Amino acid sequence: MEGLPAQPNRSVMEGIEVLFAVAGRRAAVRVRPLARELGMTPTRVQRYLATLAHLGLARRNPDRSYAVGAGIHALSALSLSASGLAARAMRVLPPLGAAGCIVAVGVLWRHMVSYLYFSQPGMPRSESLGRTEGYPAEHSSIGLLLLAHRGADYVKRYFPGESDRLLPRLEEVRRTDHAVIERPEGGFSIAVPVGMPPFAGLAVSGEIAGGSIPALLERMRAAGRELNGKDPSTNPS
Repeated sequence: MEGLPAQPNRSVMEGIEVLFAVAGRRAAVRVRPLARELGMTPTRVQRYLATLAHLGLARRNPDRSYAVGAGIHALSALSLSASGLAARAMRVLPPLGAAGCIVAVGVLWRHMVSYLYFSQPGMPRSESLGRTEGYPAEHSSIGLLLLAHRGADYVKRYFPGESDRLLPRLEEVRRTDHAVIERPEGGFSIAVPVGMPPFAGLAVSGEIAGGSIPALLERMRAAGRELNGKDPSTNPS
């Protein structure tokens, strides 16, 4: 993430905060609760929401609550289509779940991981795109991987009470360029980068034997390069 510019546009920043707050909900939201959550005045939040509704990025309901507008769905479809990521994910990722594992591709926003692709064993392939809620980054192998590439200032800002614990672990993740979490119930969650610097992480989670991790990492890195639109034969790990 780039540093704050010398003369940031605060209105743009606040408007995007409001947009993300609306887009991240399954249910519509009212002005006052959203204002409390974001630490803004109701008048300011109302102005942002009315502007977003005018642009089609939000939708004003008859009860004066706000929900996601058609523009957000259009933006999502356009970005996935233009990048080719959705098509590549549907082609590249299913074999990684053949051993009964969860396969996921996620991005980091603030302190949460949002999933572009999430497939559980037995799930129809058509349900794997954009299926799950966000997940706390500090408990996610994808989250740890992407936090390692954000740097100490980012971690201190969004994890002020946990940065002393997280930073040494993230240094190891950055050194090896992959993250491993051993699950209390057994098995592992393993993540590798997609893109360099990474814009996303690819994870496999399940009953993975420790001795099989090196071979799995090799397969995952090749899949990550393909997701990024690169030929794995020309991009060594």
